[in-house]
Amino acid sequence: MNDRYLDEAVAVTVSGKRVPILTHTCKGFIERFCGLMLKREVPEACGLYFPGCRSIHTCMMRVPIDVVWVREGEPGELDAVSLDVALKPWRFFAAPRGATGCVEFRAGSFDPADRPAEIARPKKRK
Repeated sequence: MNDRYLDEAVAVTVSGKRVPILTHTCKGFIERFCGLMLKREVPEACGLYFPGCRSIHTCMMRVPIDVVWVREGEPGELDAVSLDVALKPWRFFAAPRGATGCVEFRAGSFDPADRPAEIARPKKRK
């Protein structure tokens, strides 16, 4: 497992399925700008969370990604606004109405018919 993904979370799909995931919150400019650029692969069940993000780019990415657009929900939760699947490299995407951030995953992480409804917020691993 990649040590970069240190926050445990659970994605709850619209059917109620609970999918354990690991996340990392991107905070600084460089970390937010670089994201998954030049990565040969994205670890399975791992996502990068970008709070306050209204648009993303996939420039210099080598692989397609799935993006869960989110907004702040109950304390400790992110409500999923929508799911974009298999976004190709070298593109720009704007957040849908109501989204205040996003979580980027490897392409194929979620079935569009059973997309995440919420992400229970990360708890730091010890």
